[in-house]
Amino acid sequence: MKIDKNTAIGLVLMGLMMFGFLWYNMKVGEAQRKAQQAKADSLALVEAAAPKPAIVPEMTQAAVQPAMRDTMSVAQHSQINQDKFGILSAAAQGSAQDVVLSNSKIRVTLNTKGGMVKNVELTDGQKRYASDENIKLWIDSLSRTKIQFNLSGKGSLGSDYFFFSPSASQVDASQSAGQLVMKMPSTDPAKYIEFVYSLAPDSYKVDFKINVVGLGDELELASKPINLEWYAVGYANEKGISAERSKSSVFYREMEEDRDYLSESGDKNEVLEKKLNWMAFKQDYFSAIVISKDGFKEGAQVAVMVPQDSLSNKSFFANLGVQMPAGSNSSVDLSYYFGPNDYKELRSLEVEQLDKVIDYGWGIIGWVNKYCVRPLFWFFSSWIGSFGLIILIVTIIIKTILFPVTWKNFLSSAKMRVLKPEIDEINKKFEGKADAALEKQQATMALYRQTGVNPFAGCIPVLFQMPILYAMFRFFPAEIVLRGKSFLWADDLAAYDSIFSWTQQIPVLSSIYGNHVSGFTILMCISTFVYSKMSMQNTPAPTQPGMPDMKLMMNLFTFMMLFFFNNQPSGLSIYYFSANMISIGQMWAIKKYFIDEDAIRAKIDSNKKKVKTKSGFMQRLEEAQKLQKQKLAQQTKKK
Repeated sequence: MKIDKNTAIGLVLMGLMMFGFLWYNMKVGEAQRKAQQAKADSLALVEAAAPKPAIVPEMTQAAVQPAMRDTMSVAQHSQINQDKFGILSAAAQGSAQDVVLSNSKIRVTLNTKGGMVKNVELTDGQKRYASDENIKLWIDSLSRTKIQFNLSGKGSLGSDYFFFSPSASQVDASQSAGQLVMKMPSTDPAKYIEFVYSLAPDSYKVDFKINVVGLGDELELASKPINLEWYAVGYANEKGISAERSKSSVFYREMEEDRDYLSESGDKNEVLEKKLNWMAFKQDYFSAIVISKDGFKEGAQVAVMVPQDSLSNKSFFANLGVQMPAGSNSSVDLSYYFGPNDYKELRSLEVEQLDKVIDYGWGIIGWVNKYCVRPLFWFFSSWIGSFGLIILIVTIIIKTILFPVTWKNFLSSAKMRVLKPEIDEINKKFEGKADAALEKQQATMALYRQTGVNPFAGCIPVLFQMPILYAMFRFFPAEIVLRGKSFLWADDLAAYDSIFSWTQQIPVLSSIYGNHVSGFTILMCISTFVYSKMSMQNTPAPTQPGMPDMKLMMNLFTFMMLFFFNNQPSGLSIYYFSANMISIGQMWAIKKYFIDEDAIRAKIDSNKKKVKTKSGFMQRLEEAQKLQKQKLAQQTKKK
C-alpha cells in the first residue's frame, strides 16, 4: 500500500505522541509515589505527636506492688484522666473488644474502643477474585473512623480516645431487625453518649444514630458541630489492580446538585462548599456510603489517594460536619450502606442520585443502559445460566432493532458504489488543474442532485447507532451482574480474559498492553478488520493532496484496539465480536439477496431524465460557491 508524505508524517506524529504520553505518565507516576510517601511520613509524624489517652494498664499477679504504691498509681492515673477528659474521664480506660452486628448479607464488626465500625464483610456470596474469602470493604489495620467533638475546656477530642460498653457482644438480624447500642459513660450516670446501630434482615443498610444524653452543653453543640472523620484503605478485590483503581474514587452529592466525584486516575482532595447529601467510598463494584437526610455541613473535606502496593486499590478520606440540635439532650440520624453497586439495591434506598455511584454514562448513554440494556440482561439472567449466551442474545436483539438503520446505511453505500465510475470521471477531468477544487466540488454536487443520491445519507444511520455503541462500552465495566461469571476461557466477564500471560515486566509494553494476551480482544480485532475490509472495499483512495487514506486509518485503528481493549472486560470484547460477526452476516446477505445494483443504476438513470428543482439549501450553497469562485478569480488577477 502506497503511503503519501502527509499520511506518513501523520503516523509518525501519532507514534511520537503515544510514546510521549507514556513517558509523561511514568514521570507523573514517580512524582505521585514520592508525594504519597511524603504524605505518609507527615501523617506518621502527626500521629506520633498527637496526645494519647491515659489508660490504666491491667496488672498481673507478677506485677503486684505494695498496696500503698498501687493506690497512689491508680490515683495518679485517675487525676491525669480527669485533667485531660473532665466529665468523660470515666470512659478513658477499659479494654478494646470486637462486637458484631450481622444479617444474611453483611457482617459489621465494631470495636468498644471508639464505638465505631471497624470492618465490614459481605456474606451474600460475593467473593474476592480467585479466592474463597468474602468481600471486605477495607483493610481494618490501616483504616480508622471516629466522631470528633469539642469538650468544653478540654478542646477537640475523638471517640477513639474512649471505651464504650456494648449492649451485646453479637447481634444477629437475619430473622428480625437487630440493634446494637454502644454506650460511652461519664462521671455522672445520668449523662452519656450512645451510638445506636440498627440493621434489618436482608439489607445492606445500617442506620446509625448518635444520642447525646445530658451532655449537650459540655459538648458545646449550640456553637460547634461534631465531625465524622473516616479514613479507609480499600482491599483489592478484583482481577487487575489497574482496572479496579480506574473505577474507584470518592463519589458524593451536594444538596440540589448532580452527583460528582474526585479523580479516578490520581490523588485528589477537595473542600466542598455546599451541604452534602451523601458521600461514597466507591471501590469498583462495591461501596461504603454514609448518608445524611438533612445534609452534612458546608466545608466537608474529601480526598482520594493511589497507594503504591498491590494489596489495596485506593485510600479514601472524608471529614464531614454533623450539626446536632442544641440542648442538653440531642440526637442525629445517619445511615450507612455497605454493599454492592447494584442498581436495584441503591434505588431501594430512595436517596436522590445514589444510584449514580454506578457510572452508566451521561445523558442518553446512561438512559440507554438503565432502561434498555440492563433490563435485558436481568431478564435473561433469570432463566439462562450462561452470561456469554446472554451477551449473544442481547447483541442479536440490539442488531435486529438497528437493522432498519443498517439497511439505510447499506443502501446509501450501494448508491455511492454505482456512482463511483462517474465520480472517478469528474476527478479525472479536474486532475492536475490548479485551483480546480471548487469546480470539482460543484460538478460532484450537481451529479448528486441530478441522480437523487444523498452523499450524507449514510452518516445519519451511523450517528444514530453511536449512543448504543458507546452505551455498551460503559455498561460492561459498570454492571455487577457480570462479575465472577465465566464463559469459555474467560473466568470473569467483568475483567479481562487471558489465553497467555507472563510475570516479567517489559518496559513500556507492560504499561500500555499489560502482562497477558486477551483472546476475545484478538477475535474482536480480527472481526473488526474483516468487517472494515468488506465495508470499504469500494471506497476510493484520497484524490486530494493531504487527505488521509481511510483504509489505512481503519487498519491503524484496528491495530490500536489490540492495546486499548486488552485490559477491558472480556464481556465487552465478546459483545463487539458478536456484533461484528452479525454485521458481516447482514452485509453479505444484503449484498447477495436484497440490494440489486442494476436496479439502483436504472433508478439513477431515470432520475437523470427528470427536471430537478433546486432546494433552498442547494441554491444558497451554489450562490456561496459562486461567490467563493469570484473571490478566487479576483485574488488570482491581483497576483
